Amino acid sequence: MKKVPVMTHSFPILLLGMLVSLLLSCQRTSAQLKPTIFEPKNISTDSIEYAPSFSPSGSEIYFSKSNDQWGKGGMRSAIHYSVKTDQKWSKPKLASFSGQYDDSAPHITNKGRTLYFISQRPSANGQHTSQDIWKVERDENDKWGTPMRLDSPINSSANEYCLRIDGYGNLYFASDRKGGYGQGDLYVVKKTTNGYSAPINLGKSFNTEKGEWNLEVNKEGNMIIFEASERAQNRSFYGDLYISFKLNGKWSLPQNIQEINTTGSDLYPELREGENRLYFSSSDSLRSVRTNIYFTEFSSLKDKYGKSAVFPK
Repeated sequence: MKKVPVMTHSFPILLLGMLVSLLLSCQRTSAQLKPTIFEPKNISTDSIEYAPSFSPSGSEIYFSKSNDQWGKGGMRSAIHYSVKTDQKWSKPKLASFSGQYDDSAPHITNKGRTLYFISQRPSANGQHTSQDIWKVERDENDKWGTPMRLDSPINSSANEYCLRIDGYGNLYFASDRKGGYGQGDLYVVKKTTNGYSAPINLGKSFNTEKGEWNLEVNKEGNMIIFEASERAQNRSFYGDLYISFKLNGKWSLPQNIQEINTTGSDLYPELREGENRLYFSSSDSLRSVRTNIYFTEFSSLKDKYGKSAVFPK
């Protein structure tokens, strides 16, 4: 009788090994992508913490904090910070320039010397304003100075939200000013040799008749993560996180980041490219009256949604 080659018997075993390896790889990826709460009981507590921003060195974090209830209206926030020493984050403190007014959404830049934030504080002439973009700078002794309101046309009589800056100095923010597509739209202000351009609406690729709000942009300025509310793809009526890529001057259609969105509010993305981490804020469920700061591994998300990106013709 003709003998059957050993290879024939080993093929099913080899195939089984490949399947087991693939399954374990998928499990590891799922575990990596499962959002992890950041600094529980220290930075993320039973209060509301949201909108994190890290210094370029990663040794400081600034974030919004409120003792009110999430989603109940009339919420008032202040900006707090924590410092990392010997791999341990300090107990958060109130930032020296915050606490008197409703301040939120910090963004630290310029090698940690400048911090932008959103505030409803009065302007220099004492007039009450809408939510506007402000900035504060550190002196040579590392002390924060007096906040300054950004001039028009970046600020308007309407509300501005969540300023971010790419590696080329271009400014990105959200606003519910007149002339947009919906409740709130995303805008860019391009840096020029003479200063800055007027705000430019990012267009229908991003903005809809619903709401587009806080955002994050990578250093190259070719990837934006943002919060959108009331879209058909949303898991939550209030807000999900979406991602879009720029190629040859065109932005891809935004994709819902399914792995991290919940039935609650998911918002305020903060990308730490060097750490391969995406930080964000989440209330986790519709019933929750608080938000916390979470993080997840990012390269797998970037690869997945980059490969499936669709660019409108």
